Amino acid sequence: MSLSVKRAALTTACFLMVGSVIAADLNPAGDIKAQAEKFVKVDNPEYLSAIKRVVITNYMVDFVSELKYTKSLSGLEAMIGADSDVSIKLVGSNNEQYQSITDKFYQQTVEQLKAQGIDVVTTEELKALPEFAELAANGITPVPSEQDAAAGKGLFFTAQGLPLQLSDETQFIPTFTPPFTKPKKDDFLTFGTRFSGGFSAGQAQYIEEQIAKKLDASILKVRLTVLGGQLTPDTSFWSGGKVSTRAAASFVDFVSRYAFITPDGNKARVALKEIAETGDIGELVNTTSDGTKTVDTAKNVALVALNVVSIAARLGGAGGVGGIGGFSATTEYECRVQPESFEKALLGHQFAVAQMFGEKMRNPGQ
Repeated sequence: MSLSVKRAALTTACFLMVGSVIAADLNPAGDIKAQAEKFVKVDNPEYLSAIKRVVITNYMVDFVSELKYTKSLSGLEAMIGADSDVSIKLVGSNNEQYQSITDKFYQQTVEQLKAQGIDVVTTEELKALPEFAELAANGITPVPSEQDAAAGKGLFFTAQGLPLQLSDETQFIPTFTPPFTKPKKDDFLTFGTRFSGGFSAGQAQYIEEQIAKKLDASILKVRLTVLGGQLTPDTSFWSGGKVSTRAAASFVDFVSRYAFITPDGNKARVALKEIAETGDIGELVNTTSDGTKTVDTAKNVALVALNVVSIAARLGGAGGVGGIGGFSATTEYECRVQPESFEKALLGHQFAVAQMFGEKMRNPGQ
């Protein structure tokens, strides 16, 4: 298959992808109450109204520095052995800035909690408790902790010297999954972390329940998952492996949340139910290499037809070994950001997330 034919096939596929589903933009200057209804979900709302005092024992932020999606191929693609995937790597920031942003996220969270009339136990008061030493001993080191998980490679940071506790989000409040519905998964943690995290989370919760009773405060565990770049597969029946990519950061649904444990041991959770996107934060550049050069710039939005790319490359023999099976086609992007504008976008949108969570804590609904 000639290069021109491959390009033509890809161009045709891109025109078919205009209807791909993308994440929703969050507007920090917009109506927070209306956006909270759209973006936020509450588990066990009946326990939230009594929360007037909290102690933050866990505050972690996962910066997903390399987002990836792998297409599970079938039919012709599977028969010829073609696998395909797409990835976005965040470029332009660094660990020092990630830590600084994490600390500022914490400050904004505390400010918003106080603004809604909730008393927040200081870290000094928390760390003075003997139970804190036990909790800290149960934390993960070193920090940041890298997780090369199904959804991509990320770095977990913590604020205020609080212990880092990684546990499968699905285990905090188990929920019923209706038949024929795909169950939620915590794709930002490795299998090993999810497996071992259950035991350590149980140990931590026992200690936290003692802290909650001693301070007469509900435990608050904060987790924020930030994507440096947006990658959205179209999962509709006729999608044919289409993926939309964008140079936008976003806070991920389900794994961006406030998790509460009351002094009575009851659990509640306020979480994003939809990915909250920041808007463009930089430039999206296609860095896929044919072995000799870097290819085109994708501007800020790109559409990838995984099946078409993989089949064209497989039949043409580009990048792979001849014969059936063993071929892998990867489309690689970089989301290149400027540190100042990147941080400004994240801080503005995280504060809006904190406001939405606060709105749902006051008016959780049923």
